[in-house]
Order: sequence, then C-alpha cells, then structure tokens
Amino acid sequence: MNLSRLALSLGQSATLKLNELANNLKAEGKPVIHLGGGEPEEKIPGGALEESRKMLDAGFVRYTPVSGTAPLKKEIAAYTEAHYGVKPGPKNIVVASGAKQAIYNFLVSVVDPGDQVIFPAPYWVSYPEMVRLAYGTPVIVRPPKGELLVSAADIEAHLTSCTKAILLNSPNNPSGQVYSEEFVREMVEICEHRNIYLLMDDIYNRLVFDGLKAPSAFNFSQRPLNDSVIVSINGVSKTFSMTGYRIGWSVANEALTQAMIKVQAQVSSCPSALSQTAAAGALREGSGFVDKLRSGLEKKRDVMVAELSKLKKVKLHKPQGTFYSFPDFSAYEPDSTKLSNMLLEKAMVVTVPGMEFGLEGHLRLSYCGAEKDIVEGVSRIRKILD
Repeated sequence: MNLSRLALSLGQSATLKLNELANNLKAEGKPVIHLGGGEPEEKIPGGALEESRKMLDAGFVRYTPVSGTAPLKKEIAAYTEAHYGVKPGPKNIVVASGAKQAIYNFLVSVVDPGDQVIFPAPYWVSYPEMVRLAYGTPVIVRPPKGELLVSAADIEAHLTSCTKAILLNSPNNPSGQVYSEEFVREMVEICEHRNIYLLMDDIYNRLVFDGLKAPSAFNFSQRPLNDSVIVSINGVSKTFSMTGYRIGWSVANEALTQAMIKVQAQVSSCPSALSQTAAAGALREGSGFVDKLRSGLEKKRDVMVAELSKLKKVKLHKPQGTFYSFPDFSAYEPDSTKLSNMLLEKAMVVTVPGMEFGLEGHLRLSYCGAEKDIVEGVSRIRKILD
C-alpha cells in the first residue's frame, strides 16, 4: 500500500518520541532520568478534580457544541480579560482538544498552498510540520550566533507577498526567553500594517519569573477584536498542570473563529465534555494554583541554572519563563543529536537535541520534574562531559 507524499514528508515529534522512550526505559527498570519532558509534576487543581467527579458521579458525559461549552467559554472570556486586557465574546472563542489542535485549526483556516508562515528559531518542534500539513511553507528566522532572540527587523526582512502569518511563542519553548514589550509592539504594528495574521502561542504566558510579565499583543493593537489580526492560543495543560485533559483554546475575530469551528467540526467534532468541565473548574479556582506552580518552577529554574554553571564549557541564557533551559553544548559536541544519544547511552539521561528546535549545538533540558532529578541528571552529564 502506498502512503501519501504529505505523510511521507512529515517528521515524528521528537519530544513525544523521547517521552515514549523514557517511559519504556523506566518500565524496563533502567535508572533513566528524564530531562526532556514537558509535564509539571504537580497534581491538578482542586477545582478541576471536583468538577470531574461531579460529572462522573452524574453518569452523563455527552457531546458538546463544536466550539466548546458555554460555562467554559465564560471562564475563558474572564481569564482573557484579566490577563490580556481584552474581553472576547462566545463567538471569538474555540475550545479545542489541546493548544496544538487550536493552532492547526488556525493554519488550515488561513493558509493556502504557496502561502508562507514565518516563525523564529528556536521554535516548538511541531511548527514546521503543522505548517506543511496545511500545505504552507515554513519560513524560519534564526537569531544572531550566540543569541536566542530575533529582532522585529529580522522577521520583517523575511516578509514577502506570500506571507500569511507570523507565529510567536513567548515565553519560548525551548529557550525560556520572553519577548520584550518593544518587540511585541513592533510585531503588532507590522502585522496590522501589512494585514498579516499574528498568532501568539501563549501556552506558557503566566509561567514567568523574576517579576517579569509576558506582554499581551492585544495591548498594542489599534483594532477592535473583531477586526484584529491577532490570534491568541492558550490552554490548561502547562499553567494548570492538566496535560492529560487536552484542552486548549483560541481567541480571534469572529470571521476567523467561524472558519476554525468548521475545520474542527470535520476533524474532531468537539473536545471532551469531561475535560471541558474540569478546565472550567480550574479557571474558576483563580490564581492561587498558578502562583504556587510558578513559584515552584522558579526555584527549580534556579537549581537547574546552578547545576549547569558547574559545566566548564556550557553557555546558558538564563530562562525567564516556561520550565525549559536551552544551554549551548557545542563546545563539547556540535552535533546535538549525537550528543543527546551519547548522554542517553552513557549517562541514562534523556535530553532533546537542539536541532529539533532549529538551533544546532543546544540541548533542551526540562526542570519541571523533581529537584533531585535535576541535580542528579546534570551531575551525570557533567561526569561524562567534564
């Protein structure tokens, strides 16, 4: 049987592949330490657990409207107003089965064959393949050597008449860097002037440290929401430690939102009713859970930075958010895939090669697990490399 050219052209998600590998090694009893994951170890919020139990006790878990339930949309609207400075209506919101599906809904809704979608490196591993799934062309903008952030001028230099959208992830996976207010303002101005979509992947937007805040693109817009080129993507997976519930959402103008609803209706119908109920409970609970999670991650960030500083040749930009670090190991081995494989074989530590994020020579090391694993994992790496 033949496979489609599209299917054959797609790469496998490196992060999901490594998650599976780590779990398999642990199941075999191997002393593996997983520094490549993206799941906080904290339990889900009490509000999410309570609402899940209520629905299960009632015994009715049914289909929901394609774009999401009214109670969850109400909570998303309040959350967006509180943290983004704009209040969307129900017709501006699509609840999806994870932020990844929300991004896919957007891409399929706006990209035609031949259209270009721009995003800076380092980027989340799925961006290039998702653009290709929508029959678009990914255009990658790389930062200056030794840096992890591009400038607005760098991105503007790559714009063409075929550019349909720009994707930004801040705080950034894998680097943990936060784009400045000036940069976000410039990107909004450029996109509004050229009528190009600006998708803000905000899945980590509240997991920021050192008193920083991830700027909201809506704060710099000169347009009302229903005429806006800005699309905000968020969800409960990271900020509320609810990865397994698979709930994300988009906030966009009504016309684009209606197109994304049609796409989702044909792809997955609707998100899980149980997951939506839990997500509404988490959002309704307020900021206490998020503040505690963020504080714990900041402490783990400091542990990771302290341990990495003990390596003689590692270069590191201190993460400003998320739960990832992206140190440069090129002085040891410029081939990040080769280095990652060697560390797994000799140190039993799972890392993610920087090549998968568009920057060779780096490794992504996660610090969302236990502190003892961070210390032991980096210690094992140091023993091998130094």
